[in-house]
Amino acid sequence: MGRQVSWHEAIYGPQRALTLSSRLFVLLSDELGLGRQPKVARLLVNEILAVIEETFVDQEHMKPGQLLVLLPEIGQGPSWHRSKLEDKKLKPVRLSLIEPDDIDRLAAGEKPLLVRRSRLVRMVLEAKEQGAALSSSQLAVISGYSSSTVGRHIKAHERSTGEVLPTRGIIEDQGRGPTHKKQIVARHLKGESTAEIAKATDHAPRCVERYILRFEQVRELVSYLDKNPDAVSIARILGCSKQLVVEYLDLLPKGKVKVDT
Repeated sequence: MGRQVSWHEAIYGPQRALTLSSRLFVLLSDELGLGRQPKVARLLVNEILAVIEETFVDQEHMKPGQLLVLLPEIGQGPSWHRSKLEDKKLKPVRLSLIEPDDIDRLAAGEKPLLVRRSRLVRMVLEAKEQGAALSSSQLAVISGYSSSTVGRHIKAHERSTGEVLPTRGIIEDQGRGPTHKKQIVARHLKGESTAEIAKATDHAPRCVERYILRFEQVRELVSYLDKNPDAVSIARILGCSKQLVVEYLDLLPKGKVKVDT
């Protein structure tokens, strides 16, 4: 015999099914064709609920001045490489749009420009600490600045500190980024190892190795050719852009190579 159900359970028990989990299960079973695979449907429901729970947080889990955004997880490559941004795995990230220190600095008379710059830097670092990466365009949307203004702030910070900010373009090797390419090669010429360079510049070791390899190809090609080769010729031989060659040639002794077209 089956287990006897109390009167109260019979009346009120079915109300437990009035949940988001039940709604999702019906959607997957009836409308998406998983009616004959209930175990698969249940697994998918659990995964969907886990994503919802991670993405939507209660107010008590957010500090005043924080912003919750979805950003691409680190390590998936640039958007133009094999997949678009919409195909990337995203994760929720908490960014500090306003900190008490921001107000203290403004109240102390510090230039608003510098406070805004430090805010952008802070958000980039916070995203990196949480396993995601902010791009200049995403920073522009969040801050309300233009992407070019964001780029100027980032360059100004890097010039003043000598540090490379771990934006998405840097971490995922996205875009031209001449500054970090030069920094990587310059560190290589100083004798630093790939691991040391990768850690110092927030790059994956494979990216560091690729930059170093291309630079060494340029340097070797210059040393073997009889005549002074121009950047266009080197780019054509190596199958890369003229701009990239120019960046690497700038690190060689001056006067050996002409870079005009």
